Amino acid sequence: MALSNKSKLSLAISNALIVASMSSSLAYASQENNTAQQSDVEVIQVRGIRGSLVKSLNTKRFSGSVVDAISAEDIGKFPDQNVAESLQRITGVSISRNFGEGERVSIRGTSESQNRTLLNGQAVGSVDWWTNSPASRGFNYTMLPSEIVSGLEVYKSPEADIDEGSIGGTVIVRTRKPLDLEANKIAGSVLAQHSEVSGKTDPQLSGMYSWKNDKETVGALVSVVRQQRNLRRDGIESWSWTHRDIEMEDGTIHENVYSSGGGGSAMFSQERIRTGFNASLQFRPSDALDITFNALNSTLEANNENQNFLWLPGYGGSKYQDVTIIDHDKVGKMLIAGTLGLSPDGSNILDETKVRNSELKTQSYDLKADHQGELWQTSVHLGYTKGSGGSHADRSVGWGGNVVHSYDASSTQDIKTSYANDPADGSKWALDFLRYDQNNAKDDEHYLQLDFSRPVDVAVFSNIKFGAKYRDHSRYNEKRQTATRTDLNWSLADYSLTMPSDYLSGLGSSGTLKNYAITDSNKVRREGDALGWDYNLLKASTFEVNEKIVASYIKADIDADSLRGNLGLRLVQTNQDTGAYVGENWQTQSKDYFDVLPSLNLAIDLDDDVIMRLAAARVMSRPDYNSMTPSTSYNLETKTGTGGNPDIDPYRANQFDVSVEWYFDEASLFSAAVFHKDIQSFLDSQLTLETHEGTDILVNRPVNGRSGTIQGLELAVQHDIYQGLGVMANYTYVDGEAKGPDGEDITIPGNSKHTINLSAYYENEHVNGRISYNYRTGYDTGLGWPGYVDDYGQIDANINYNLTENITLVLEAINLTDEHTFSYQEKGVEHALTGVYADGRRYVAGVRFNF
Repeated sequence: MALSNKSKLSLAISNALIVASMSSSLAYASQENNTAQQSDVEVIQVRGIRGSLVKSLNTKRFSGSVVDAISAEDIGKFPDQNVAESLQRITGVSISRNFGEGERVSIRGTSESQNRTLLNGQAVGSVDWWTNSPASRGFNYTMLPSEIVSGLEVYKSPEADIDEGSIGGTVIVRTRKPLDLEANKIAGSVLAQHSEVSGKTDPQLSGMYSWKNDKETVGALVSVVRQQRNLRRDGIESWSWTHRDIEMEDGTIHENVYSSGGGGSAMFSQERIRTGFNASLQFRPSDALDITFNALNSTLEANNENQNFLWLPGYGGSKYQDVTIIDHDKVGKMLIAGTLGLSPDGSNILDETKVRNSELKTQSYDLKADHQGELWQTSVHLGYTKGSGGSHADRSVGWGGNVVHSYDASSTQDIKTSYANDPADGSKWALDFLRYDQNNAKDDEHYLQLDFSRPVDVAVFSNIKFGAKYRDHSRYNEKRQTATRTDLNWSLADYSLTMPSDYLSGLGSSGTLKNYAITDSNKVRREGDALGWDYNLLKASTFEVNEKIVASYIKADIDADSLRGNLGLRLVQTNQDTGAYVGENWQTQSKDYFDVLPSLNLAIDLDDDVIMRLAAARVMSRPDYNSMTPSTSYNLETKTGTGGNPDIDPYRANQFDVSVEWYFDEASLFSAAVFHKDIQSFLDSQLTLETHEGTDILVNRPVNGRSGTIQGLELAVQHDIYQGLGVMANYTYVDGEAKGPDGEDITIPGNSKHTINLSAYYENEHVNGRISYNYRTGYDTGLGWPGYVDDYGQIDANINYNLTENITLVLEAINLTDEHTFSYQEKGVEHALTGVYADGRRYVAGVRFNF
């Protein structure tokens, strides 16, 4: 008999009480004295690169689980300006970059949304600024200032007391506590960052102050960050590659031809201003009680514009005059070049500009109280987090013309075009339309967590811990749009600017469009905004998801001769409500599910310096928010969109790990690991043509797919070679396999088969520096656009010179070899270009201070 939601919620709470009862019985069986167990972790004073590496290895070595760590080299000094770019140097971790910055993290071949990021063990609200960004569960690392971070821990095998929700792994970001620092500690930096493509140099400022009283019972820490970046990204792109019937002007029809829905030469620019505030208050009246309050408030102003001169087959009713169709081994007939005739409706070309005002906020307020009694340690943890914002004004300006033009996509990483009128002559292009859009999102969570632990002496168990947690999480997303204005009689000649002379430098060929009239975005903002606009709710793209989650757990630490680790069980009840407009009516659908998640982690000391680890667990990951509702987000010009499906189930998997670690010196390690994830159900992407606002849109929706596996090998070596010279290297091989409904191979999103990291460092009393290379092979994004991202490798370097004990000169270079990113619609079809982009090099210089 099926249980009601109320019954299942009661069942989850009952399970929590049963777990508590079981753990209490086990605890009181202890014959151990009432003294709290002492940690075996060595105390390390972290100074410089080597000190940071030693502390990171120390965290890994003494952990009971499969954990990797990164520690700040000093107060306020994390190894990279971007936290995600530090994470990519951990074995098994890869990142996705947007506009030259690390933005999201993948662990062991899983997609970004199948991994979790927790701030001091708790969720962090996160949204995106781009109107068409899918509502992902993946954390946006551009919202996290690196200056507030003291360290990162990457859990590749779960423990029962860590929040569920990841198939790949969980990143826990740690911030500092004032009572752990010296009184009146001051640290900060004054840096400048130069972006090569935009040619702009911007300030990067940070400061921290920490205080505590003489008795070390009260402490306060405050840090502020203000960072600015003016970026530009040049690119050649296309989209909506799929099978279509191609209609010619003479009436001929070429059936089922793989072809593009459009493309262009794009120039994206953005001014990012990130302001971050972090405060920590700590009260420790005795050794038995510790109360800490943390607050984080981060704002990203992300105003931007995208200039793009488009070719759009079928726009305005235009048809092909001639085509070049080839036979492709994978997709069959493929249209790689064509000439487009005139539009019967008056316009068949767009010189389009998007002018956006965007702002994001992330807030986190967290209170934790720890009490150590004679026997029991009790912890109460409660808080609230919210991510909010989006694109508050997204102006779409389309300048049209009606001329015969052609495109040629026969060369990979390039699209050649020709036009009967000069694209750089603004007088040839009149206003086709002006429209305003908005995208506003909110991602928030309330949580309450109770934990209890005490030492025991039962068989191999040394400590018992149990607890329960309640989370109320919601995600809301709405889009609004104005009526389209076509009656303004504007000419691009009155709004045009000259294209920068270095646009698309190093990309494309002589046949690539590299010069066209771009729009004066400031004038459009000024004159367009003055017209006055009424926004209407875009119902197809509006949704809300609410999740009420009750979890309970029990975990027993294992400590015997040459053996340690933990054994645990986590029970999770999820009650989910999704609401969206279906047609004109708002509909809400409910879904609930219950998960039993056991975990085992063992570390076996084979020798004083050699550890063997075994781990096994059942894990789960909830789908992205946009995947869970019937809502649809689409772009009328590109005729592409993404949508959801309220009937999909979460990902569930059984996973196993075996690894060996050899610590052959204080700062040296060799490790090898193999892992296997048996995933019960992947989410497949299903592309279908749907009609929205009278236009055929190619919409990508998720469906529950077949089961599959992810397995792989990790190798890592780290060695302090001689007098401050050291090396670090790691390699990850991931083999993911899933089958489609007809037995065909399915590409697993986020899965790069090979990932390589190489670093060399040197430090002495005055100078330290490192150079790093990161490489990952291609991977499927799981999205209709950009599709498949090709292999990418990047070299970064930094050097620091200690002017005094407290002041350090800093120089950092990102993407030294000026690598380009390349993507295409699907693996094995490289002619179906979706984007090739140049983000350029970045340089950071300035001073850090630490008193």
